[in-house]
Amino acid sequence: MNSIFNQLLNVKNVVVEDVRIVDSPLRPEPVLEVRVRPRRGMLRCSRCGRRRHGYDQGGGVRRWRHRDFGCWRVELVAMMPRVDCPGCGVVVASVPWAEPGSRFTRDFEAECAWLMTVANQKTVSGFLHVAWRTAGDIAHRVVDRLRADMPSPFDGLTAIGVDETSYRKGHTYLTVVVGHERRRVIRAHDGYGRDVFDLFFRQLADEQKASIKVVTGDGARWIDSCVKEHRPNAERVLAGFHVVSWMSDALDKVRKRLWNQARHEHDEETAKRMRGVKYAVLKNPGDLTDRQSEAFDALGNTDPKGRLYRAWQLRELLRTLLGHPIDQAKTELNHWVFWASRSRIPEIVELARRIRRRRPDILRTIQLGCSNARLEAFNNRIKVTIRMAYGSHHATNLIALVMLRCGGLDVRLPQPAI
Repeated sequence: MNSIFNQLLNVKNVVVEDVRIVDSPLRPEPVLEVRVRPRRGMLRCSRCGRRRHGYDQGGGVRRWRHRDFGCWRVELVAMMPRVDCPGCGVVVASVPWAEPGSRFTRDFEAECAWLMTVANQKTVSGFLHVAWRTAGDIAHRVVDRLRADMPSPFDGLTAIGVDETSYRKGHTYLTVVVGHERRRVIRAHDGYGRDVFDLFFRQLADEQKASIKVVTGDGARWIDSCVKEHRPNAERVLAGFHVVSWMSDALDKVRKRLWNQARHEHDEETAKRMRGVKYAVLKNPGDLTDRQSEAFDALGNTDPKGRLYRAWQLRELLRTLLGHPIDQAKTELNHWVFWASRSRIPEIVELARRIRRRRPDILRTIQLGCSNARLEAFNNRIKVTIRMAYGSHHATNLIALVMLRCGGLDVRLPQPAI
């Protein structure tokens, strides 16, 4: 019997002493209680992990939740002896089936972590019968354990991307750093701004900093100042996606201004057509539906001065020049800034000043061919993760879940020990 349960528990260096079923009215369900003990000579300090001599049998027994056997809840029960460690003093000995301070076995935590990567809060909590906050703490421990067995994610970085993503109302953000070559999130931190990004660089060794050659991101000034301080020789690359989004935002502001102007002048036909092209002006020409194409073609009769149409043309010129060779793009960007600054459209003139100021970064983006597309894709996955992690009260648990799903960690279901 003991040998069978030794194999079923899937835990090495453990002796099964007794097995019984506990059906108490104080418990919501029957429990399969397995009394175990570590093998002789396996006592280790729970702090430094070294083998030590036993001190005493401790103050009693403890319980650890294990993976269920079918519909039976399984708990491991064991005495908690103490060891005499010269460096740490008299401390509780570690056990081979669980992390120090945890009330769950490693196999149970691995199963919970895997479920959190593929299922939402309700599924994980209902299937494992654990609170979501408890599952978040488990994810945090599993991430620390997996990362301790992997090489440092900061070694050999040459191109990184940085961006912030909101995870709660009230401008609450996570700052995410992605390694472009390894295609994974290497760091996530609560908050955003220069101070948060500065913590990332301070965590790196001098050799790790020196290997970074390219930093991609949006046009935030806190990224520029932080890169300039820690990696002045690195290439600062703007994401083409953000450059086009600047123009799309300016184009939408032009449409809103003309729509409000038509409403105040009681020009119902113009106001109706301006509202009808709300989504058409922000799409690429090849993505327009038939109805949107008709509304866009009728825009010339509605807007005699052609202000919105001219703004849309400037957006298309800016979008297409980003994919041209560097010499051609340099000439086209100069022409774009010239015509945009003389368009007499306030929103476009303001954007032309911004483009002129960031012109070297935009040309560097075209020349190097780097983009922040991978980070934007990770942002979509992180948004899905945030929705799946609805109910997380601590940012550390949310970050642990992001690392489980996007950090390239080898999250697997427990396998039989051979």
